[in-house]
Amino acid sequence: MVINELSAAWSTDGLVINTTGSTEELDRGKPWKVTRLDSKRLLAFADGAESNPAAAAGFACCSPDMLYDLIIGMNHRRWSGTIFVDTGFGHKRIYFNAGEFVFAASDLIDDRLGEVIYRESAISLDQLTSFAVQVDRKKKFGQVLLRSGSFTNTDLWNALKSQAREIFRSIFLVDRCYIELHGGSAPIEVTFENGTEELLDSAYSFGSQFRAFSKRLGPNVQVIPVEAPLGPPCTPGTFSGDIMELTKDGPSLETVFERSKLTDIYTLLAMQRLIATGYLRLEGIREPVASKMDGSFGNLKSRIDGYQVLHGLVEPAFQGAGIPMPLAELTSFALSLNNDGSATVYLDQKGTLPAESVSSMLQQCASNTHRLSFYQIRIETLTRYLLQIAGDVLPYEMARKIKNEFKEITS
Repeated sequence: MVINELSAAWSTDGLVINTTGSTEELDRGKPWKVTRLDSKRLLAFADGAESNPAAAAGFACCSPDMLYDLIIGMNHRRWSGTIFVDTGFGHKRIYFNAGEFVFAASDLIDDRLGEVIYRESAISLDQLTSFAVQVDRKKKFGQVLLRSGSFTNTDLWNALKSQAREIFRSIFLVDRCYIELHGGSAPIEVTFENGTEELLDSAYSFGSQFRAFSKRLGPNVQVIPVEAPLGPPCTPGTFSGDIMELTKDGPSLETVFERSKLTDIYTLLAMQRLIATGYLRLEGIREPVASKMDGSFGNLKSRIDGYQVLHGLVEPAFQGAGIPMPLAELTSFALSLNNDGSATVYLDQKGTLPAESVSSMLQQCASNTHRLSFYQIRIETLTRYLLQIAGDVLPYEMARKIKNEFKEITS
């Protein structure tokens, strides 16, 4: 038979489609897969490259840049409907109402509500298991949470927002995804107070940073637990405690992936946060590639330098006064500035901005200059907080000297 000038013939290998009609000299170098799009269409695609999903949900292939432009256009046009996204590690559904992102769903176990709030340490593993067995067709996980007394209606609302935000952010974690656009409305709707455009900027920028970070990881990277973290010990049975248990013997990154029940991408996301919170470090990671920067980065770089200068004045002052510097409070405050669900701004055990945090901020801003003001404000806030600590804890004359020196250096 001949279809649109292509010949198709059966062979011992299956159905062969080519332009010659010959079934000889088959190219077996790269496997292909076929998935059904609807009753009349089949999609064939190569299954060899990491960037190709295992089973495409549609035939429109998007880079993160294209996906960003698509969603910002939908936001401005006030489009209502659903974007079906195949990321290669799960099929996601992103719902919009009049241009605003209102909910997200996924067929990935890691994206279920219980798994999301477990990763956020809102419930323990025992609670997750207990609540999950109570779910049936008539009773959703959220209803189980409310009836258990563990969650208020406000807690559940915020948990649904976290779930939707995490799924939305995940579509930007890969180099390529496949999408389809459909009508329809979300099963439930939540509201993000800062709006879809800010949420999109955050998700897209974080995805750019995460993909750059992932490309720096080689087979020889080791995951090392920090012996004396500033924060409290990770409790067994919590998500952080379970991840730390996977890393207690300083294994390779690949070994951690093998041990984890999460997908590799979500496991790496969890470890990134534990690095930021001072519980883990990586050995053998490649140096970051310098981001392309122009004059617009000057304010952010000067603020980062300013904080480091101030820390260099405050730390010896605390030592000279014989007063322990409140590092735990300082590092906790820095993490609290990441109100977009990421952990990009963080401090090391000395209280300075580590190179990895600085690199992450610059990488995000290089991919999306809208993030420049976001991080400028946060570093400025961190600097003023450190100044306040010095003024409140150190002797008056010492604190005044620090303030004057800092003002002279940065003016």
